[in-house]
Amino acid sequence: MGGLFGILNNSSGALQAFQRSLEVTQNNVSNANTPGYARQWQPLESLSFNPARGLLGGVTAATVQNTRDEYAEQGVRTQQELLGNFSAQAQALSAIEPVFDVSGTSGIDGALNDLFTSFSSWASSPGDPNARQDVLAKAQAVAASFQDAAAALSKATQSVNQQIGSTVQQINALAQNIRDYNAAIQQGGQPDAGLDAKLHDSLETLSGLADVTVRFESDGTATVLLGGQTPLVIGNQVNPINVSAGNSAVITDSDGTDITSQISQGTLGGLLAVRNSTLPAIQGDASQQGSLNQLAQKVADRVNQILTSGQITTGTPGQPLFTYSANSVASTLAVDPNITAANLAAIDPGPPVVANGAALALANLGNSTNAADQINGQTILQFYSSIAAQVGQQTSNATNGQDLHQSLLAQAQSFRTQVSGVSLDQEAAQILQLQQSYQAASKMVTIIDTLTQSLIDMPI
Repeated sequence: MGGLFGILNNSSGALQAFQRSLEVTQNNVSNANTPGYARQWQPLESLSFNPARGLLGGVTAATVQNTRDEYAEQGVRTQQELLGNFSAQAQALSAIEPVFDVSGTSGIDGALNDLFTSFSSWASSPGDPNARQDVLAKAQAVAASFQDAAAALSKATQSVNQQIGSTVQQINALAQNIRDYNAAIQQGGQPDAGLDAKLHDSLETLSGLADVTVRFESDGTATVLLGGQTPLVIGNQVNPINVSAGNSAVITDSDGTDITSQISQGTLGGLLAVRNSTLPAIQGDASQQGSLNQLAQKVADRVNQILTSGQITTGTPGQPLFTYSANSVASTLAVDPNITAANLAAIDPGPPVVANGAALALANLGNSTNAADQINGQTILQFYSSIAAQVGQQTSNATNGQDLHQSLLAQAQSFRTQVSGVSLDQEAAQILQLQQSYQAASKMVTIIDTLTQSLIDMPI
C-alpha cells in the first residue's frame, strides 16, 4: 500500500505541475498582443529518487521564468530614441521648408526676381511713370514676402514650443507611471507578468521621447536616467523635469539645473535641435542676426544706398525705398511711406553722369559680385538659395533618418519577438503536449485509485 500511495502522491504532484504549466501557457496566449509582454515558461524539476530514504521521485513546478532579454529590449529602446529624434525634426522642418521656395515664382525668391526685373524695365525707360510705379509695387511685394516668411518662422517656433511643453508633460507622466510600477513591484515581492509588461511598455514609450538609460535593480525596480545623467525615476521617487521657452527652450531638472544639453535624442531631442539651433540660425535671436534678417537688411541697405547716392533730377538727391527695425529686419521690412514713384532716383551722378546708372545698378544687384553687394561671399540670390538649400537638406536628412530608423526599429522589434515574444503556434503545441501529459498523470491516478480500492475490497 505504501508504494501505491507514493505513486499516487507523485501522480498528484505531476497533475499540479502540468496544471500550473497550462495556466502559464494559456496566460501567454491571452497576452500575445499585450504591449510590453514577454513570454513566460514554467520549468518542471524532477524530484529526488531514493527508495531507501522514502524519496520516490516525480516532478514539480519550479519558479516561473521570464524570457525577456534586456539586450533585445535595449536595442528597441535605442532605435525608438533615434526614430523619435528624426521624426520630430522631419515634422517640424516640413513646416519650414515651404517658406523658402526655390522655383523663382513665389515667396522671397519670386518677389526678389520680380523686383530686379522691374528695376531692369525702369532702367530701359527711366522716365516712364508706369515703370516707376511697378518698382514700388514690386518693392511692396518684397517687403510682404519677408514679413510672411518671418511670420511663418515665428508660428513654427510657437508650434515647436507647444510640442516641447507637451512632450515634457508626457515624459513626466510616464515617469510617474514607472514610479507607480516600481512601488507595486516592491510591495508585491513576487514577479508579476502584468506589471512587468506595463513597466517595459512605459520604458519603450519614454525612450521615444528622450534618450534614457535604464538600470534594473535587484528588487526588480527600474532606475531611469535622462540623458544618462539626470535621475528621472529611482525606486518609488520621481524627479519631474520642466521647460521654459524664452530666447531658447531650456529644460531643467527638479532642482532647477539646466539639463538641456543632456537631451539629444527622442522627440524632445529633435524638437530642441529645431527650436534652439535650426530656427534661430534663420530668424535670429539675442545672440545672432539670423540669415533671413541678413538677407533682408542687405537688400534694403543696398537698394537704399544706390538710390540715395543717385539723383532724381540733376542736383536732386534720391530717397530711400525701404525702412526696417534693426532688431527684426525681416518682420518689419516695408516701403518707406514718404517715397513716391516720381522720387525714385535713376541718375548716377558719376562722373560721368549716367541717366539710368542707378537703375542699372539696381537691376544687376541680385547677381552682383561686387563685395558691397554680397553676403558672406555670395550674391544676394545665391545667399537666398543657400538658405533654402540648407533647410531642404536638413529636411531631407531628417526624413531619410526617419525612414532608416523606422526600418531598424522594425528589425529590433522582430529580434525581440524571436527572443521573448509569444508564438501562438508554439503555445498551441505546448498546450496540446501539456494536456496529454496531464491526462497521462490523471490516468495514473485513476489506475492507482482502482488498485487501492481492489486491495481494500480483498477479503481478509
